[in-house]
Amino acid sequence: MKGVTTTTAPPAAGRSSRRLEREARIVGIKEFSSPSLEAVDRRRSQLWTIAFAGLVCLAAAVALLTAGTSHSLGFANRFGFRVGTVALVLGLGGYVTEKERHLRRLSRLLVDERVLSAALSNRLKELAMLYEAGKAMNSVLVIGDVLRLILSSAFELLRATSGTILLLDGSGGLVEVCHAGETGAAAAGELGGGIAGRVARDREPLLVQGTVSERGQVKRESAVGVPLLHKNELLGVLSLNGSVDHPYSEYDLRAVSLFAEHAAIAVANARLYEAERALAATLSHHAVHDPLTGAANRVLISDRLVHAIARTRRTRTLAAVLFIDIDDFKLVNDELGHDVGDDILSSFVDRLSACVRPTDTVGRFGGDEFVVVCEDITDDAHALAIATRIIDGLTPPFATPLGDRQLSASIGVATCGGARRSSSDALIREADRAMYRAKMDGKARVVSAPGPAVAAA
Repeated sequence: MKGVTTTTAPPAAGRSSRRLEREARIVGIKEFSSPSLEAVDRRRSQLWTIAFAGLVCLAAAVALLTAGTSHSLGFANRFGFRVGTVALVLGLGGYVTEKERHLRRLSRLLVDERVLSAALSNRLKELAMLYEAGKAMNSVLVIGDVLRLILSSAFELLRATSGTILLLDGSGGLVEVCHAGETGAAAAGELGGGIAGRVARDREPLLVQGTVSERGQVKRESAVGVPLLHKNELLGVLSLNGSVDHPYSEYDLRAVSLFAEHAAIAVANARLYEAERALAATLSHHAVHDPLTGAANRVLISDRLVHAIARTRRTRTLAAVLFIDIDDFKLVNDELGHDVGDDILSSFVDRLSACVRPTDTVGRFGGDEFVVVCEDITDDAHALAIATRIIDGLTPPFATPLGDRQLSASIGVATCGGARRSSSDALIREADRAMYRAKMDGKARVVSAPGPAVAAA
């Protein structure tokens, strides 16, 4: 197992090009604008052909001069001629050897240039993929979509067979949040355990290589793990497993390390977006809900009632307002304390919500006064039935630290719709006046505005 954090700079392209041109001129390859190994092979063939032809000619000349008739050629027997012949052979051999040496050097330079070109091409392709992946990840803000996009982009970059993203949870452990492929890393683990734990602990990329013997065949296996770091803060770990025919190298580790930097930024941005969205939702909820009981406040009550009244103009149904006041609630605060009184108010809202329909709006109007907005009421009897159900739902006592407490409520009901037109404020005032009549008639009862009181059962 080995972590890699260093890279090697490639040789300068301009210097390599000048060396190629110089070697090409030496070996006699002209118009070297498009160098190739094929041109070198042709030049080598030409060189050896010339050398072979020269040697054949010299051999024929020597044979001719040493024949029986050569005594008539007096210069052939001279010492200088023989030395010159030997020098000519040695010179030809030296020329061919020198050219062959330059041809071999040129071949190596061409091979190195091809390797460099392939590496640069792969690097450009990798950078293009990283750019596209980074742009795509930063355009997505939902954390689940970001994680899936990160994993799919990593698969495309490294041709992985499986992969896992593990993020730190609140307790400091690594938890699998996204997985793809055949088999992945451990779903969860403590910081410091396993490959992912080691990557998280050391905050360094890790390359794992090994061989596995299966049914007489030796297979190479490899995996990489890289930390997801943002502003020196560890967010999690990205783990990828390579295929048998494509084991990972240190180059792959460097590539996925660069990719992990973009991935960490995308994860951090998605988390920030979710936190801002949650904060906005919380602020929006608090703006229209009572902070103590969670019921709708006056702003939301008024809005829902306006919509309910408008709906009655489009349909043949009624809208109703139930104005509810807890009887003698001041005694609860005086005897049990305001903290217990607040707990009872919260429990009271829970009782109200259980007694009304899911489409009805339960709101706190102020103090111990509550309002229920009901839509799609068929008639006045329907609204009175809902109010009566609330009265019955308050029959069981409320549990407090100082013992059970029996409570009741007075309810005023006002409806509108059809021929009866009313504004939201006027409807609430009518229901409020009806509630006070219920108080005056003995409490724990329902009064319709206008209409007779309905006593509690």
